[in-house]
Amino acid sequence: MQGFPIRGYPCVSLGEQTLITRPTDNGREIPWIDDWVRPVVRLHPTPGRPGPTDSHLGGPMLWPRDEPWPTCDGSTHDGFLLTDEEVRGLVTPFAGGLQLYRRDFPELPFPDGTDLLQVFLCLIVHTDHYGPDARLVWRAAGEVTEPLAEQPAPVLTDPVYAIEPCVFVPCRRQEYPMYSELPFELLDELEFTKEPDFRGGSVDCWPGIGDYSKIGGWTRWYSSDGGWEACPDCGTKRVQLLALTSNENECDHDVGERPQLSFDGRDSAVNVFVCPADARHALLVEVQ
Repeated sequence: MQGFPIRGYPCVSLGEQTLITRPTDNGREIPWIDDWVRPVVRLHPTPGRPGPTDSHLGGPMLWPRDEPWPTCDGSTHDGFLLTDEEVRGLVTPFAGGLQLYRRDFPELPFPDGTDLLQVFLCLIVHTDHYGPDARLVWRAAGEVTEPLAEQPAPVLTDPVYAIEPCVFVPCRRQEYPMYSELPFELLDELEFTKEPDFRGGSVDCWPGIGDYSKIGGWTRWYSSDGGWEACPDCGTKRVQLLALTSNENECDHDVGERPQLSFDGRDSAVNVFVCPADARHALLVEVQ
């Protein structure tokens, strides 16, 4: 089951992916489980010196000189470690977050005529999801003929957020969902859900989803079970576009020095969801 159309994904068979553990029903094979696998690109951010023509996290953005820089109106800012008086209604430029070029990440659902995804972050806690806000810009990089040299910086950021410029050392894998993502009729087929001591939570026979920044894949739900993120523009169920986390555990190869990257101090991920019918429809940000 794909989260969004996969373009150019270099799939290998499940049997070749030694890092993937297939869920079982207390050791019994689940005949339909591979229908729920999704491709994922683990980004493995590592400190570097990226430029505006690179894919990166926290580096300079390729932005046209004559185009207004994205700003947050502050209407949903929350004081958290700052104060409500400091942040409520504070208009501030977004911070440059990620740049992802099609040449590096063809898996992304680029709208026709675009080859660059730019993710901007407001690094102040927002009340609607208790984390940073995000804006997505899909553009054709070749149309930026006069780039903005001096880029705006946020007026204020919450002390819990920090991003050091990083490059990526990506690896491509596949993920199974948390069992809470499955329809009730499929959960009813699983024997472990009928056991008297089953109360939800982690189950030995069902692999968890690790903490790592990634494109695609499934969501690591922590404070809720998900399954409700419908697109307000067309009603299609939104899917995870990317996740950003400062924990970066379960790395499957050595990527060198760990990045100086923090998104909330709770070892949570900032998850961005988009509509698979049109990635330019309204996005959803969830901190889990």
